[in-house]
Amino acid sequence: MNNLVLASSSTDAAALDEARTRIAEAGGTLGTLATNLVSAAANQRGGELAEADQTKLVDFAEKELLPLAAAFAAALKDVGGVVAGLAAAHSTRLIDAAKTLEQQEAPLQMVYAGARLQEAGAAFLAQAADLIVPALAQNPSITLAGVLPERTADVAAAAPATGGCACGGHDEPGLSELDTRVIPHAIRHATIFGALEGLTAGRGILLIANHNPLPLLAQLEQRAAGKFTVDYVENGPENWKLSMVRN
Repeated sequence: MNNLVLASSSTDAAALDEARTRIAEAGGTLGTLATNLVSAAANQRGGELAEADQTKLVDFAEKELLPLAAAFAAALKDVGGVVAGLAAAHSTRLIDAAKTLEQQEAPLQMVYAGARLQEAGAAFLAQAADLIVPALAQNPSITLAGVLPERTADVAAAAPATGGCACGGHDEPGLSELDTRVIPHAIRHATIFGALEGLTAGRGILLIANHNPLPLLAQLEQRAAGKFTVDYVENGPENWKLSMVRN
């Protein structure tokens, strides 16, 4: 799809690219944080670890997902129509899901509520990319560049899970898999960087690709030099698997 055709101006074409990247990164981060919560709840010290991951997931929702949804809904409010109603519904659903997760005290209930928030977030991000953002970009009365809220989420700077070994290695049952082969090429790197952003010290992902991801590793070095330890678990010729652990 051509951004210049979709957007009402060259400024909004650039904003459209930024919005798509941000949505993809948010999806990656959301997946990592939700997986972290499930993993923590299954740990022997589930209560302690799950509470920390519950806080991180709620914090991410409040600082990134909710502001995005609210901004889109507000921008489309005066326009009306199906897409405007959809944006408003997503905003309401995300607020409710984040509040429900925040109120849970038992690890199992945190997992259920976290899954609900993940589902709501994934549905919002998918329709934001496919319907809401294109509708904003196409509307000449709306400046998409002015709609996107400033980033306030800083998941990468969050403290490691409390207790146990500082590296976190003794607390995790294994690396969660991220199969890049099923991610659309246009948003692949953004999704991966978002997933990495959701990791705390000692946690990692197992990246699966159908080629040696050297361009990705070069970008990672530029974005976060020395912040991740990368090891090849499988080095082709058909599949590549890389362990990527946050230092």
